[in-house]
Amino acid sequence: MNLFKTILSWILSIVLGVSLFTVFMIGNISSFFTEDSMKKTVEDIDVSHEISKIKNSSATAGNKAEIADIIDMAYSEAESHGISTKLVDEIFNSNEVKQFLGKAVGSTTDAIINGSDTKPITSEEFNKLLDDNMDKWIQQSGIEISDSKKEVLIIRMKSASAGIIDNLPTADSLTTKVDKNILANVQFLFSAKVKTTLVVIGLVSLILLIFLKRKNNKWLLYSAIPSLMAGLITIGISFIIVDVLTAALNQYNLSFMLSTFSNVLSHNIMITGLISVIISILLFVSYGLLTRKKKLH
Repeated sequence: MNLFKTILSWILSIVLGVSLFTVFMIGNISSFFTEDSMKKTVEDIDVSHEISKIKNSSATAGNKAEIADIIDMAYSEAESHGISTKLVDEIFNSNEVKQFLGKAVGSTTDAIINGSDTKPITSEEFNKLLDDNMDKWIQQSGIEISDSKKEVLIIRMKSASAGIIDNLPTADSLTTKVDKNILANVQFLFSAKVKTTLVVIGLVSLILLIFLKRKNNKWLLYSAIPSLMAGLITIGISFIIVDVLTAALNQYNLSFMLSTFSNVLSHNIMITGLISVIISILLFVSYGLLTRKKKLH
């Protein structure tokens, strides 16, 4: 009977570990690719610093127009018309533009990964940003610019955005390139139903472990081991998530933001893994203290 309980306990321990690791991964990835999360991530980017990496560089991938082209064009136009690049820095480092960039990526990733009903961004939205905020950006940049030069910059940026933003990949355009069954499976994997099911499985496994191994508090060991393994594997995954994210955002070729995206997702996953490891250590310590206390008595 004891052998059966031990075997069953190890099986439950494995189930607990697998459910924990799976929840950690799909939870982090699902939440990261939401539109709100993408906006928040871009808000924390020092766009001026990142822009310096791609300024005057080739910003296209496979001759495909992209957001980075707008940035290169803005700098080129500013320089050719004697406009300080401080203004361009101010534009692309503003909260308004950061929100727009975050929405550009997030509206698509959220729809594909989480099946959310999001609307793709349009060049009209970007044009409205320029019209509504250009005077504020000029004032904040601390430069002086004539109305004619301001209008030239706005017109050129609008012209570039029209051919680029409206041709960025959207959820609809990307889903036509992916097998519908695969897409449905991906969205099901990251659905609330799967997350809830995994949490329930984990809790049931834990409760059964407590019931089977409550004697001598050994359930603490059978819970600590899967928590430790799930945490360590999660931490390991955080170091290679960059490749996964690069593939996911390949359609955008957002090289100037990719490192920040990767760092944020990697950090979130690592923190989750560390918390799991810390919890496992506390379980091990608790078991040790309780065992020692019992021996003393």
